[in-house]
Amino acid sequence: MPTTTSTRSPTPPPLSPRQNPWRVDQLLALAGSHELAELTRYRRLAFSFLTFNTAISRLLAGLGIECETRLKKLAHIAQRLELLYPLSSSERYYAKLHAKLRQKEAAPCHFIGSEDMAIDALTQALMDAEASRCFYEQLREASPASLHFLLAAIVQQKQAELGVLSERLTSGEGLTQPAALC
Repeated sequence: MPTTTSTRSPTPPPLSPRQNPWRVDQLLALAGSHELAELTRYRRLAFSFLTFNTAISRLLAGLGIECETRLKKLAHIAQRLELLYPLSSSERYYAKLHAKLRQKEAAPCHFIGSEDMAIDALTQALMDAEASRCFYEQLREASPASLHFLLAAIVQQKQAELGVLSERLTSGEGLTQPAALC
């Protein structure tokens, strides 16, 4: 009887404290700050596409909603581990950090006005999503067992996000459709 081998890689063992200089609260703070930046980026992109293609705008807004869900999961983990962690302390933290991120991106939001602009924006979104996936893979590798499963799930979500953006970009469907007039 032939044996089948799994295509999934085995879960790496958690790092010992000597191998892992990061504390759980620090890893959560890194993930939370990164995810908030992702949320801001997707909201800006969704707004940029609003006048050009509402379907793409809704897709990007949906990816932003997934960022919000991940932020809530990170806060829940922090609360469950009884950590004094900014994301779990108050909604004001979200507002302050979001305002800081918007100040850093002080350039005015540009509306997408052509297919070339849409392709450029989606290509950049795809590259940013790949960088985000790599970031979470590195966090997962540095995480203790208490965070490993959450970060592994986020890596899978980021992989799916890449697939959705790549499909939208390579299919070309809908890039030239004007925004629906409501």
